[in-house]
Amino acid sequence: MLLDTGPGNGSFPWWVFLMMPLMMLGMGLMMWFMMRMMMGMGGHGAGHGSPDPTEASRSEQATESEVDALRRQMAELQERLAAMEAGSETQAPRSEEGEDH
Repeated sequence: MLLDTGPGNGSFPWWVFLMMPLMMLGMGLMMWFMMRMMMGMGGHGAGHGSPDPTEASRSEQATESEVDALRRQMAELQERLAAMEAGSETQAPRSEEGEDH
């Protein structure tokens, strides 16, 4: 038979047929665990990584204060830009060298 053709005296390692499905199951299990760990790195709510459930709400408050600070900064920059544009309009009109359209 074809399976009898092996190294040396024609012996074939019969345990390969036992090990192959076990190896495939093991690889599938490892892939599942790795994907599970990688998906868990995103941090959806309070999991095993953060034992304190109020930690998530504290981080939300921190991001809200950051958003408020960024909004204030943006409003300030828009005011400065409007002031600069108003100042340049009152000056003598010059050729549009800085503007690329």
